Amino acid sequence: MKIKVTIFFLISILASCAVNPVTGKQDFVMISEEEEIQMGREYNAQILKQYPVYQDQSLQAYVQYIGESLASKSHRPELVYRFTVLDSPDINAFALPGGYIFINRGLMSYLSSEEELAAVLGHEIGHVTARHSVRQYSQAQLMAILSTAIEINSGRTAGNIANLASGAILSGYGREMELEADDLGAQYIYQDGYSPQGMYEVLSVLKDQELYSKKIAKQRGQAPKSYHGVFASHPSNDSRLQEVLDNVSNSYEMGKKKLNDLYLEKIEGLVFGDSEQSGIRRGDSFFHGSLDLYISSPANWEIINKPNELIFSSPTGEAFMRMTLEDLNFKESPESYMRRFDSNIYEGQEINVNGLQGFTAKTYRSGRTVRIAVLFKSNQVYKFIGYLDDRTSELFPAYDRNFLAIIKSFRGLRKDEVALSKPLRLKKYTVKKGDTYKSLASQSSINKNAEDQLRLINGDFPDKPLIIGRVIKIVK
Repeated sequence: MKIKVTIFFLISILASCAVNPVTGKQDFVMISEEEEIQMGREYNAQILKQYPVYQDQSLQAYVQYIGESLASKSHRPELVYRFTVLDSPDINAFALPGGYIFINRGLMSYLSSEEELAAVLGHEIGHVTARHSVRQYSQAQLMAILSTAIEINSGRTAGNIANLASGAILSGYGREMELEADDLGAQYIYQDGYSPQGMYEVLSVLKDQELYSKKIAKQRGQAPKSYHGVFASHPSNDSRLQEVLDNVSNSYEMGKKKLNDLYLEKIEGLVFGDSEQSGIRRGDSFFHGSLDLYISSPANWEIINKPNELIFSSPTGEAFMRMTLEDLNFKESPESYMRRFDSNIYEGQEINVNGLQGFTAKTYRSGRTVRIAVLFKSNQVYKFIGYLDDRTSELFPAYDRNFLAIIKSFRGLRKDEVALSKPLRLKKYTVKKGDTYKSLASQSSINKNAEDQLRLINGDFPDKPLIIGRVIKIVK
């Protein structure tokens, strides 16, 4: 009886209904519009601490202009919308409550027109206008409250509620919410003078990325990544999405048609792939200017550049070496540093790698033999760990030579390599007679799979031919 009363009391106090700005129907929500905006403001601050803003004011202003024009046609035109391009190579875009919308430069690299950009922004505006994150947050919060009430005697406190529910803000949405966001986005772009078929163009771009991602993930033995929106919610020939787009064309008046597509002009020089701050991969080499760092992989291995680590992966993904960086806090030898963290090392030896003091050894992790090493440089320690997956652990001795070669390649940059630590950028290019993706790829500095990447950024994956006179994107 006590539990029933507690549940009823909590729900009666916290639960409320609000009119959905899109449908006009009552939605179950647990926060007011003012609280929604405050929540968005707080999460926006967190995002900007975690991800840098792309430093191109002209491009930022362009995206803001396109987004504001779309938002003025939306169901919540009174909100102040903020559109931000993030300096991330990931192919993604997302919206926070209250009108904070983000698009990664990584996604913008693969779009080819203003209409496609508008389709992405319109979709994210749809999430805001329909209050999807608020509705999802409210449902998660209610479940947390119910769980807390039911387990009230287990010692859990009300303070857990926010922690349990907050993940709903930045998580993906279900298929119905994604389809509703597509419907709303299509309405907004159509009323703003763009064809709703831009949604399908974006879907095509992202489905090609899905195919490529699966191909690469299979090589690495990993799960493929996906964009949370149209990419994840629709098959490539989705009849429901086509029905939505047809309905928009038949039910709404198209705005004044956009004639001047400035998209390719605006993304001229856009950073492609790695940023200067994260270091640049070129073939089998990695260059980092601010860290004064060069390191290379064995031939045909892949270098995977992540925010907090550098990963070297063998061609078929059975062997990996990870490199991370930490501050050095004690005046000690590389060997004593390593032994503080691992007392089971064996076959240890001091090493000097291009003037840098270090220590390397073998150890056991999760039942596998592992190569570990540390190198000291400028009051920082570079940590290495090399291992094989469970299928091929008996091949460790052969791969250990590769692990040691990676470690021993570590050094500072030469003067002639400083320029190589600068990022790759998109350039417009007019196709000439005799051009093929293979020939253009041979002239590109793209790190891996150059031909596939050039096809992807131009919507020609996997095998569409080039047309003489067409303006495409290349990477220099």
